Amino acid sequence: MIDDTNTIDCSYSTTITHLPRSWTSTNHNLTLFTQSILRFDLLHTPSITSIKTNDFQGLYNLRDLSIINTGLITIQPHAFRHLHRLHELRIELNRNLIELKSFALSDIEYVHRISLKSNSIRVIHTEVFRNTHFVDILDLSDNPLEIIESYAFNGLKSVGTLILCLLPTCPIKQIDSFAFFGFHTCDKIILTGIHTSLRSNSFSYMTSVNLVNLSHSEITHINSYAFQDCEHIGEIDLSSSLISIIDSHAFDQLYNVSLLNLKGNLIRLFEKTIFQQLAHTIKQINLDNNPIRCDCTLEWYLEERSNRYKLPDVCTGPIGYECLSPNELQKSQLICYQTEKNDNQSKEINFCERREKHISVRESSASLYELNSFLFILIIFIFPNKILFPL
Repeated sequence: MIDDTNTIDCSYSTTITHLPRSWTSTNHNLTLFTQSILRFDLLHTPSITSIKTNDFQGLYNLRDLSIINTGLITIQPHAFRHLHRLHELRIELNRNLIELKSFALSDIEYVHRISLKSNSIRVIHTEVFRNTHFVDILDLSDNPLEIIESYAFNGLKSVGTLILCLLPTCPIKQIDSFAFFGFHTCDKIILTGIHTSLRSNSFSYMTSVNLVNLSHSEITHINSYAFQDCEHIGEIDLSSSLISIIDSHAFDQLYNVSLLNLKGNLIRLFEKTIFQQLAHTIKQINLDNNPIRCDCTLEWYLEERSNRYKLPDVCTGPIGYECLSPNELQKSQLICYQTEKNDNQSKEINFCERREKHISVRESSASLYELNSFLFILIIFIFPNKILFPL
C-alpha cells in the first residue's frame, strides 16, 4: 500500500514473498514517484525470508526503513547500499535471523541509527558494517549473541553508543581479537552479561571509546593486552563479573583510564605488576567485595596507602587474618608463603618472616644484653660482700 505521506506500507501481507529486484524504471513518472518515497514499512510479513542485493535500488531518498517481525532468514551483502539518504534502519523481532553475514549492512554511508534488537542473531561475522561510517547508535540488545568475529564492527567510525547486550541475557562465548577495531569516536560500549574471558586484543584499537561496560558478566580471566592501544578509554566497568585471574599486562597501554571498577569479583591478589601501568592517570581502582589475601603482594599498597585504591573492609586470608582490615595492616604483620622443592620434597618458606627475622634477632640480642647488665648491677648492690672478682 502506498499512501499520501510518501510511505510504502507492506505490513501484514501474506502474499509478498520477495521485493522487486529494482525500483528504477524507464518511465519518467514512475521514477519520480519512487524517488519521492521517504518511508518503507515491512511489518508482520512472514513470507519474506531474504533481503537481496539491490532490493532497494531506486529508492534513493528513503529516510526510514523498518523490517519487523518477518520471516527474514538472511541479508545478502550490500543489500542497502543504494539507500544513500537513509536515516534510520530497524530490523527487529525477526526470529529466523541468526547471523549477520559479512557486508550485510555495508555501504549505508549516512544512516544515523541502526536497531537490530530482539532478533535471533548468534554470530556477527567480519566486516558486517564496512563503510557504514556515520551511525550514532547501534543497538543489538536482546539477541542470543555467541560469537563476535575479528573486525566485526570495522567501518563504524562515528558510533556514539554501541549496545550489544543488556541484562539479564547475553551468552557471548567468543570475542575474537580486534573485534572492535576501528571505533574512532564511539563514546560507550555496553556489553553486560557476557560469558567469555577477555582474550588478548579483544578490545584493542578502540581509539576514542570513553566507557566500556562489561559488568555482571562471567569473564573469569583477563588476558594480557586485552585493551591494547585504547589510549582514550576513560572508564572500565568490570564489576560483578566472576573475575579471578588478571594477567600482569592486562591493563597495559591504557594511558587515560581514570576509573577501573572491579568491585564484587573473586580477585585474591592485589599485585603491583597488574595495576602499576595505571598509576599516572587512575583516580580510583575499586576492589571492594573481593576476597583479597593479606600476604606480601599487598606490601606495595601498604607503602603507598593511596585513597585511589578502594579495598575490602577485611582480609580473607591467610588463616588468622580474616578479620583484619587491609587498610590498617603494617608491613611487619604480612604473612606469605612460597613453596621450595628440594630432593623432590616440598617445603613452605615464610619469606615475610625471614625478612623480619634478622631485625628481630638483633633487637632480641640487644635486649638480652641490657637485661644481663641490669641484673649484674642489682646483684652487686644487694650482695656487695659476696661478689668475688678474680685477681
